[in-house]
Amino acid sequence: MDRRNFIEKSCLTCLAVAIGGVTLNSCSSMKTVNSFADDGYLILDKTEFEDANTQEEYNSIIVTSNSLKTPLILFKTGSDSYEAVSLECTHKGVKLDLVEDKLECSAHGSIFEKNGTVIKGPAKKNLKRYSVDKTITTIKIQL
Repeated sequence: MDRRNFIEKSCLTCLAVAIGGVTLNSCSSMKTVNSFADDGYLILDKTEFEDANTQEEYNSIIVTSNSLKTPLILFKTGSDSYEAVSLECTHKGVKLDLVEDKLECSAHGSIFEKNGTVIKGPAKKNLKRYSVDKTITTIKIQL
């Protein structure tokens, strides 16, 4: 194999690995729950954090509703504590992605903590946070 052929094959291999990594990251599934609004709250059952088939627990779920312009993400932060933030980037309104334990904007690169605090711009404003209440069996997200 000559040098040119080696470099071509090496570059193609690197490209395939890079594309495969992006594809795998974007294919990772997150549970999405459609919630109904009741008296200014989105109501979810706490069992939404459990996978019915495997009995494993989710650390976060995406919540959609006709009452929301943009989905929100609900994080389980303790055995019975939760945080909810909007998935809309405060820079240009692009939907954010959960990457490891951060929320990232694929359009312009803004990064946010799970609690909505800006880590890296161009976004300057923190994400909208939602107040979360709970009962023994339900989670109530105030709109």
